[in-house]
Amino acid sequence: MKITCDQSDYLEIACLYRIPIALDWADGKRVEGVPLDTGYNEQRQECLQMELGDGPQWVVLEGALSMTALEENKHFAQVRFG
Repeated sequence: MKITCDQSDYLEIACLYRIPIALDWADGKRVEGVPLDTGYNEQRQECLQMELGDGPQWVVLEGALSMTALEENKHFAQVRFG
């Protein structure tokens, strides 16, 4: 799924307020953590830097279906990509 500009805004909000999130993919992959920053890797893939418990890691967002807030907040509960 391609992430639109509006959906990217929610990624930025999650980073700004350090809202714990879960990212889900169609193949069942799920990544949970605290988003820190957005960016691109060397292959020019859109990524989200997340604190995953063992330090910050860049997570490739390609194919992600949704982002779900793991804490109640006033900005979003779930964002579907695509």
